[in-house]
Amino acid sequence: MKPEEDEVFYSKVLNDMITFVGVLEPDGTLIFANNTPLELAGITLEDVKGKKFYDAYWWAYSREAQEQIKEDIERCARGERLIHEIQMQAADGSLIWVEFSMHPVYDEEGNIKYLIPEGRDISEKKQALEDAQQKVAYLDNMPTYMAVTDLEGRLQFTSAVTIEKFGIKLEDVLGTRFDQMPWWEYSEEIQQKMKDVYERAAKGEKFEFEVDVKMGEDLYPIKYTCEPLRDENGNIYALLHTGTRIDELRAALDDAKEKVMYLENAPIPIIAVDKDITIKFINRAGAEAMGMRPEDAIGKKCYEVFDTPECGTDRCCIIQIMDQGRAIRGETHLRGVKEMDIQFTCAPLVDDDGNIIGGLKYIADITDLKRLMKERERLSEEIMRVSTPVIEVWEKVLLLPLIGRIETGRAEQIMERLLGAIVKQGAEAVILDVSGIPKIDADVAQHLVKTVRAAQILGSRVILTGIRPDMADTITSIGIDLTDVDTRRTLREGLMDAIPLVEK
Repeated sequence: MKPEEDEVFYSKVLNDMITFVGVLEPDGTLIFANNTPLELAGITLEDVKGKKFYDAYWWAYSREAQEQIKEDIERCARGERLIHEIQMQAADGSLIWVEFSMHPVYDEEGNIKYLIPEGRDISEKKQALEDAQQKVAYLDNMPTYMAVTDLEGRLQFTSAVTIEKFGIKLEDVLGTRFDQMPWWEYSEEIQQKMKDVYERAAKGEKFEFEVDVKMGEDLYPIKYTCEPLRDENGNIYALLHTGTRIDELRAALDDAKEKVMYLENAPIPIIAVDKDITIKFINRAGAEAMGMRPEDAIGKKCYEVFDTPECGTDRCCIIQIMDQGRAIRGETHLRGVKEMDIQFTCAPLVDDDGNIIGGLKYIADITDLKRLMKERERLSEEIMRVSTPVIEVWEKVLLLPLIGRIETGRAEQIMERLLGAIVKQGAEAVILDVSGIPKIDADVAQHLVKTVRAAQILGSRVILTGIRPDMADTITSIGIDLTDVDTRRTLREGLMDAIPLVEK
């Protein structure tokens, strides 16, 4: 076909597809893109036609994305078939995840004539990971004393700010048994009680009572609690101790409202920033994901620590929540010690007067989820391939037996598979056997005719077989004209007609 005829064909066949489809010259020059990606980006075909595909708006959000697409074109132009996941930019600047593929189309002489990029939106198919069951309240910089010990009572973590009030350095007490901490030295009876507490808590008991602690030369009453920390399987792995001065309880609660609730030991990365996007808190999981210690990250700008396509831009979720005053949830790609696909939630932090003073962000790794979704897509495609086989029954003669219910999604996949097989096999005759379709209604009939017309545009002779009286009645009643399509009662008759056509 002539170039202008090619474009008409692309428009008729590809524009109604829900997937993103384009046609490129081997050097990456865009010839055609269907409506789906154009509408996503808020552009027209004329905006991108004749340009290099990697320079198009969809990839302008990232130099890395442009280089990836450029590399894909170079590899495909050498005959490779590619498939991977990448983000595309929408009209509002947001990014969606697509399953991107590209394959070459050859001319009759075996030379690569076109490159066909395709994309399938997988954003809605992703599901958020459930919030971790393990919620451990390590609250730093609060007047409430907090400590974590192992099951033998040895101190593993405590608030450095709080412990300094006892005139003690954190490094001097790490690893010390909790009952031997300096604030219990005033009483051997209390030391034995604390030993009994952590031994019983290690078996699952919880405790709450009042006790005195020694600070300097004085004793102060505190409300003390001890409870086991459990992992997602319910196994106890540590003990959490808290102590709040009862005489300062009200002041402590008031002060706590002005502070961010820092979840230090949650299994998912959590950060808190001020209005200048300076990190005020980052938990261990967040720091470890970026290959650093929490103290090395605190005081830096968020975009200096976290590496995502949105960091340092107006698309940053922290900037957005400060502008909009509401929580935002989304997905992106995080580069750190290991690259991962993440789901993030950002929420504004407010003071007592309701003024936004910063933002809180927590992250869930969905890399495995995306991998599973990709595998599900692969299995779905395999099921479709098996349930809708395109069979070469004779040289240049294809048979497509249609079996079962034909809905819109499956109809589009059937047409894609058939057209691809026609091009690949150079088919001159196509037999569509509809005897396996239980019922043909108006929608099915329209899909069937659309498939027939698409095959005819590619130059194939179409023979319909297996049409029952009820099918014929439906097709006639809705006014579909099949006078230019050969119809035969049985598949055998269709084969007898098709084979001589290609042997002439």
